[in-house]
Parts: sequence; structure tokens; C-alpha cells
Amino acid sequence: MVLNHCGYGLLLCLVLSLPAYAQTDDGKAAFAKRDYKAALLNWQPRAEQGDATAQYGLGRLYFFGLGVQPDFKQAVFWFRKAADQNNPYAERRLALAYSLGDDDAAPDPEQANIWFQKAIAGLSKAAEDGDVMAQYLLGGMYSQGEGTEPDVVKANFWFQKAIDGFRESAAQGTGSAQYWLGEMYLGGQGVSRDVDQAIIWLSKAAEQSDLDAQRGLGEIYTYAQYNHRDSELAIKWLTKAAEQGDPWAQKRLSAAYAERAHPTDASASAYWYRRAADTQASSVVTDSSSETDKPTIIPSSSKK
Repeated sequence: MVLNHCGYGLLLCLVLSLPAYAQTDDGKAAFAKRDYKAALLNWQPRAEQGDATAQYGLGRLYFFGLGVQPDFKQAVFWFRKAADQNNPYAERRLALAYSLGDDDAAPDPEQANIWFQKAIAGLSKAAEDGDVMAQYLLGGMYSQGEGTEPDVVKANFWFQKAIDGFRESAAQGTGSAQYWLGEMYLGGQGVSRDVDQAIIWLSKAAEQSDLDAQRGLGEIYTYAQYNHRDSELAIKWLTKAAEQGDPWAQKRLSAAYAERAHPTDASASAYWYRRAADTQASSVVTDSSSETDKPTIIPSSSKK
């Protein structure tokens, strides 16, 4: 049994519309929009009344300091409440919390492995029942070796199941599925890495105001590693994400204007720098993509 201490980004910004995991919960809708205070107001009373979904959501807010000050003990408390009700997503998140620990709590490999095992069992059942996000997360767990030996074959099996599910729903116009399909092409998860295909699907989601897709396009057009640098397109998509209140996009947009150095760009750069500062001052936020579960993947066997 192998415990991988590598946490990989976060939960489930997975407010997806696929039939097996459709989300209509107001707290989840607020979370997807990064309105963490609204999510807190929705989830807190429901969590206290025993709602496992709300307990899991509340745990995420405390774990990552979203709309609240980070509180590891509160996060573990709420993850455990949901995990005790056999919520496999909470089981996995609880395992990650135990594997990482924090300044006041040392990592607990024994507890981490216990909960990773429970998460694998729970996610496997959900995945076999057609839960596409469970399939995706299982791919990540087998890739990372969380509670199990790394297994590229199983990782790719579940990634392929997930990408088939995302592709079906994306073709029907579901923005969140389009986003995840783009992410899988970008990361080479279950498919050969294809930045052009990633751009196609991320663009479809971004046109539906999917914030993560807008951020993703901003990154692709900003960073040289993707071989698609384009300052105009970067500014276009970063602006759309920044206008939705995303502090990372606001800061990156400020830098993009400063780097481009056109005569009128200095004021735009200063404006978005101030907006980012105001956003962060008014709300406890994480300006990385840590609110979403994006596993670090062992390359697909089909990757070129």
C-alpha cells in the first residue's frame, strides 16, 4: 500500500450537468461562481443538520480558506462527518488532509491510508454506476498511487471512461463537460495531449461564461510551454475571467498589460492591479486553481 503525500489541487469545482452527477444545490452553484460566502451561508445550516454534501462542501471552504480563514481542524471535522456517511469524495479529501497535515497537526499516514482505501471503494462503485467525475478521480488516484500502487493501466481505463462521458455531454452543449474535456486534452489524460483540441473545448465552455475555461485559455495564450502565446487572445480571456471577480486573472491581466507596454496599457495594468488587491481584501480567496480536482497524471499510454 503506497501513500502519496502529493496533494493535487482540489475538490470539485465540479458543478457538472451530466446526468449521473447533476448538481442543483445552491451552495454548489455559489461555489462554482466562487461566491464562497454565499456557499458558506447555504452549507452551514445544512451541514449542522446532517447533510453530507453540505458537510463536504463546508470542509472544502475551511481547508482552502475560501470565504473563511483556513482552519485545518474544522476542515477535518466536516470531512469526517461526511465521510462517516460514506461520501466517497469526502473520504478522499479526508485522506488527503491526513496525508498532508498542517502546522498544528502532523501527517497521519495510517489514517490517510484507511480513508484512501474507503475512497477507492466508494468511488469505484460510483464510477461503475456511471458517475463520470468518480471515473476521473479514480484515474487520478491510480495515477498517483493514493492508497494503492500506481497503476497506469487502471488509471488510463478510468480516464478513458471519463473522457467518453465528458465528450458525450460536451457534444450536447454542457459547458462544464466541455471544460473538463478540454482539461483532459491539455493534460493528456486518457488521450494524446492535444493543445488545439483543448482550445476548441475550452473555448466552447468559456463562451458559456465558464470561469475555469476562461482562466485556462488565458494560461494557454500566456505561457510559452503551450506554444500558443498570443497577447491579444490572452488579454481577451483574462479580461472575461477578471470581470467575473477572479483575483488570479486580475493579477495576470495587470501583468499582461504591463508586459505588452502599449502607450495606453499602463493605466489598464494599474486598474487591474487595484482590482485584484480590492478583491483579495474583500474576501478570503485562493487565487490558484486549488478549488478544483486536477490530478497530476502519469502520461497516458496513448500519449505521443
